[in-house]
Amino acid sequence: MGVATGKEPDTRKTIKLLLTPRDSDQRPSPTAHESYHLVVDETKDNFVIIRGYGPAGVFYGVQTLLTLINDKGEVPQLSIKDSPRFPYRGLMVDVARNFVPKHNILKLLDAMAMYKMNKFHFHLSENEGWRLEIPGIEELTEVSRWFWPFESSKPRKESLKLLK
Repeated sequence: MGVATGKEPDTRKTIKLLLTPRDSDQRPSPTAHESYHLVVDETKDNFVIIRGYGPAGVFYGVQTLLTLINDKGEVPQLSIKDSPRFPYRGLMVDVARNFVPKHNILKLLDAMAMYKMNKFHFHLSENEGWRLEIPGIEELTEVSRWFWPFESSKPRKESLKLLK
């Protein structure tokens, strides 16, 4: 990238990120704050303009721009107006029953950002899945240990009623 000295052409390109409110005449939607308008135009001073209607919209516009860059670092000229169709776009990971390493969770969060997902449900524990005994909080194992009719070889009276 060159610097403008008056002798050589200015080859610098700019990316402009704008946070602007939606027009009042537009119908409000639950995903309006995640909407964005991305313009790539080589003829203008601002090579790339991303106008978001909320911080999430600007972020999603940047994610779209990153997916458009080819191997040579070029971006095609285009204009994209995008808004999510659904307000809840998420993923649930259940580590209560299946362990997932931290680096896998971080990779998953990066992939969710790339696909513009907005909710992450991290299922850390549940009643039936709690097996760690903590002194002073015996209720954690007391409640969950009777999930099945028999905990040991001695059936409880309540369990026998369930089997009849």
